[in-house]
Amino acid sequence: MLDETRRRLQDWGVWVRSGGVNSGYAAVQLTAGVGGCTVPDDEALAVDQAVASLKKREPDLGKVVLAYYVRRWDYSMIGLEVKMSREKVRVLLRSAEAWVDGRLFQ
Repeated sequence: MLDETRRRLQDWGVWVRSGGVNSGYAAVQLTAGVGGCTVPDDEALAVDQAVASLKKREPDLGKVVLAYYVRRWDYSMIGLEVKMSREKVRVLLRSAEAWVDGRLFQ
């Protein structure tokens, strides 16, 4: 089940980078390739709502998810940003993915 959630998070990242539907992530440089985004808005919006809830409830987890799936940063880059070790970032990302999974498939 987590593999499906990770795929949906990756698709959501593409959707956000392509502009999404009023995605609200203005600080992210929008870099969709030629042809735009093929992720359905309704699917991406479901993930977006789950991530928004996560950011509200657990801000550190939200930062890690955005950095990894939207900005496409690796663990080291995220660790520098949030002042945590790579291992801590990995654990937080897995926790965030599980949290989103629970919201999407409840």
